[in-house]
Amino acid sequence: MLLIYQIKVGLCLIVFYLLWKLLLSRETFHRFNRVALLVVMALALVLPWIRFSLDVSSPITEQMVMLEELIVTPSGTIQPQQATQSWNVLNIATVIYFVGMAMVLAWLLHSRWSLSRLFRKGRTESLPEDITLHVLPEEIAPFSYFRHIVISEQDYRDNPREILVHEKAHINLRHSLDVAFISLVTLFQWWNPAAWLLCRELRQVHEYEADEAVLNEHVDVKQYQMLLIRKSVGDQLFSMANNFNYQSLKKRIRMMTINKSSRWNKLRALAVIPVIALALLAFANPTIESAPEMVVVAYHPASVNAVQPSQPEAVPVAVPAAGEKSVEEQAPEAQPELQDSRTEVYESVDQMPEFPGGEMEMMKYLSQNIKYPENAAKNDIQGRVVLRFVVEKTGEIGEIKVLRSVDEELDAEAVRVVRSMPNFTPGRKNGKAVAVWYALPISFKLQGDPEKPKTE
Repeated sequence: MLLIYQIKVGLCLIVFYLLWKLLLSRETFHRFNRVALLVVMALALVLPWIRFSLDVSSPITEQMVMLEELIVTPSGTIQPQQATQSWNVLNIATVIYFVGMAMVLAWLLHSRWSLSRLFRKGRTESLPEDITLHVLPEEIAPFSYFRHIVISEQDYRDNPREILVHEKAHINLRHSLDVAFISLVTLFQWWNPAAWLLCRELRQVHEYEADEAVLNEHVDVKQYQMLLIRKSVGDQLFSMANNFNYQSLKKRIRMMTINKSSRWNKLRALAVIPVIALALLAFANPTIESAPEMVVVAYHPASVNAVQPSQPEAVPVAVPAAGEKSVEEQAPEAQPELQDSRTEVYESVDQMPEFPGGEMEMMKYLSQNIKYPENAAKNDIQGRVVLRFVVEKTGEIGEIKVLRSVDEELDAEAVRVVRSMPNFTPGRKNGKAVAVWYALPISFKLQGDPEKPKTE
């Protein structure tokens, strides 16, 4: 789901930004810092997509499951009294996200259009290394964009060397590519302050690199600092350009005067490794996340003393199953011999197995066939059983495991009803039918006592 993915990315960006500010933001190895910022932003986009099986539940995965359920549950509930309200909440959140993204996109496109207009003003000169210089008659803060440099006539007369060296450094270091990348990050993460702060930090590092290039040309430090101060008025007009006039002037001047950082300080970047490990742990468990985003809630009649052994009233409710995990248990009833013809069971395939008629039909089938165990009802036992079973390449139900147990009778009933399901449309990989693991949560809840906490 897009909303869950964006929140996972946002959480990664927040943690990475805090680490950056704490460990590396004051160091003088600017090239290393630039690479580090780009890498952590790329990692934030990639980590939520990495999946692996985790056999043991952990507090991290449990908290992530709670977060995902909080997000997805309003959109999935199909109880009549809640459906309209929940659907509206999801719609509002989606509309707000895309409206915000459209506004940021419009701002970026306007910035690019403004750049194109400026390039057509004034006179142009060709510089070495295939760089085009645009000299404008009006006062404007110098900036560069890919292989273009924009400068005012006055700056071109008074301080051409320092400014051109600075802007050529932006071009030769390919800072515009970085700016294009972070523009995409802020486009999709417009709601996340950490994304904007990381982008600001990267732009600051760009300025540090360009300043360093100027000083390496044996420009007088004091003279260059005075030039920066004189050019410090005005706003940053073009978000997609590398501006000579940047807001954090004090930091730039300080960075020119402090001693060089020790190379060993680069090892601080290794602090990102445990963060990556924790993120992978939190986003683990593809088996449960591949299950349908629903559970079937089987209700027993409210009166425990008048238990009806016949089929109970059942109401299907769609909520997320993403991330559910527990210590794996094997139900005694769920140990059939595997078919000799099956050599491998896949976790993920091109086309997942499908219940005849789809997920809604599966939900309907389960709600009509689950029988609440009598003893469990008498003892007020309720909770969620999570099953993992194999859909063979023939579509038949194969091995069944209980990943999350609540009670022996509830486990056995969940296994029984899954075992009774009709053949699935088998999963396919590379066009061939294959055996696939399938996960399904089934939640048992006593009707008439909705406030009673679940026995988990």
